[in-house]
Amino acid sequence: MEIGFLGAAGTVTGSKFLVHDDGTRILVDCGMFQGFKELRELNWEDFPIDPKDLQAVVLTHAHLDHSGALPLLVKRGFKGTIYCTQPTLELTEIILLDSAKIQEEDAEYANKKGFSKHAPALALYTVEDAQKTLPLLKAVSLHEEFQIGTLKVCLYGSGHILGAASAWVSNGEKSIYFSGDLGRNNDPLMPPPEPPVAADYIVMESTYGDRDHSPVSSKEILKQCILEVAKSRGVLLIPSFAVGRAQNLLFEITELKRDGEVPAQIPVYFNSPMGHEVAKLYEEFPQFHRLGPGQFAEVMSEVHSVKTADDSRALNDDKSGPKIIIAASGMLTGGRVLHHLKAFGPDSRNILLLAGFQSPGTRGHSLLNGAKELKIHGLYVDINCKVVPSDSFSAHADRTDLMNWLKQAPKKPAKVFLVHGESTAADELRKRIDKELKWNVSVPRMNQIIST
Repeated sequence: MEIGFLGAAGTVTGSKFLVHDDGTRILVDCGMFQGFKELRELNWEDFPIDPKDLQAVVLTHAHLDHSGALPLLVKRGFKGTIYCTQPTLELTEIILLDSAKIQEEDAEYANKKGFSKHAPALALYTVEDAQKTLPLLKAVSLHEEFQIGTLKVCLYGSGHILGAASAWVSNGEKSIYFSGDLGRNNDPLMPPPEPPVAADYIVMESTYGDRDHSPVSSKEILKQCILEVAKSRGVLLIPSFAVGRAQNLLFEITELKRDGEVPAQIPVYFNSPMGHEVAKLYEEFPQFHRLGPGQFAEVMSEVHSVKTADDSRALNDDKSGPKIIIAASGMLTGGRVLHHLKAFGPDSRNILLLAGFQSPGTRGHSLLNGAKELKIHGLYVDINCKVVPSDSFSAHADRTDLMNWLKQAPKKPAKVFLVHGESTAADELRKRIDKELKWNVSVPRMNQIIST
């Protein structure tokens, strides 16, 4: 059995892991590369393997860095099955169609304004490409073993976002446990990840492998920011992933209002049509999160929905505050939040809350490093608002949680491979595993193939 590290090796995005056994070839995840230009350009290149030779994809969860290249795989000849949990299936349908729509709109906008270096600017894939992918999705239950060629596969809950899973893959002689993205033990909405099952090899994420999250809670950060814009009569702008992060933010803001810790009259605008679709799934799948039936619907009843582009523009034209705006994307790579940033970023009364990981090469990462202007839609925009970075909102396990998760493995694996992390984070976690557990551990290179 071989493992091929075709993405998320030495970087956080583009998760793609090939498992090859006696003629059976599957991918665990098929994610989009994000961040630096040289990473994004990998999305346009041919896959290192012929998609026609793949029997299946096992999808751990719906985030774009794990699912976003599926339409490209299908476009280039893949006809197999994409296995995932039922919530992941429904989230992936929403996310892929939204991703394709945004790419088409961004290409159209770039061509209209003439700021792209490409003539014409093209979408990486279209809505039609995404629609051709959806019939290949097939839901499986957690803890239910299923067969793909010579391989047995079983999914286990990983926390992180709705429906997220880890994947155990075995050929009957050797086994590999793919952690997927591991959630936090104290996430407001998601349960903690299940401990790993016995496996010969563990492929484990390392996003926060070099640090622990701030001891200041996400709710306390929100409270401080809301009170500050209430005083300045400004705008609290929160770029957010529409899946997972946005729902946590809305839940905690609602709790702060209900508990009287922030003014209840401050309006909250949720500018993500996709995020609203995602919110409905929290009602459909209460068994996958901490809340009971009907509880998340109550949260959404207190939120102003921004559905159309005209509604979004009207929000930008109204400079009055205080108010809170939550919009995608979480790393400021595209979407409506960029128009909000152009409108509210130059005003010092306002706050931009960076609620989570910002991948190198993104606008969010530039702001973390003190950038005072950003290039948006071909123009440079002054950023005079207060920028508040915080990892307290992260849906990823930190260094301590990762180590505690690994220590629960029922047997010592032959080797641990660290993926889905920047080089520094992965290497720091490697050193810690080596020091504390004395296990064989390495950080694979992109496109490295390892025989087990």
